[in-house]
Amino acid sequence: MRDTDALELSWCEVYSVVTEEVETILGVRIQCRINVVASSFWDVTFINYRLPLPKLCQLLQETQATSEDWEDALPDEGEIDVNGIGIVLAEKLISRHLKLTWEHHLITEDSLWLVGVTKNEDQ
Repeated sequence: MRDTDALELSWCEVYSVVTEEVETILGVRIQCRINVVASSFWDVTFINYRLPLPKLCQLLQETQATSEDWEDALPDEGEIDVNGIGIVLAEKLISRHLKLTWEHHLITEDSLWLVGVTKNEDQ
């Protein structure tokens, strides 16, 4: 057995953190909704807003996204905007905001659990 730090964030807290980080980085307040799919996946959908591709790129740059993260986040060829962001970019925004990293996440109906949490002073 191993003792590890864990942090529980309600989906309301997740929504608030993502909204605040997007506003901090882009200067735009976007209403969004958290979508949880069967305790295995979650993402963020923007309500009545389409994020232009340059703004999505700005979010990816600010979160120091890897090339795999860019591939995951960018829309299909030909699309010029997106109506939400996936789990990878959303978790990078959470990490940036809370100045934390974690080893694993657990998704429940009520919350997102971050497991193996460590404080990241470099952010």
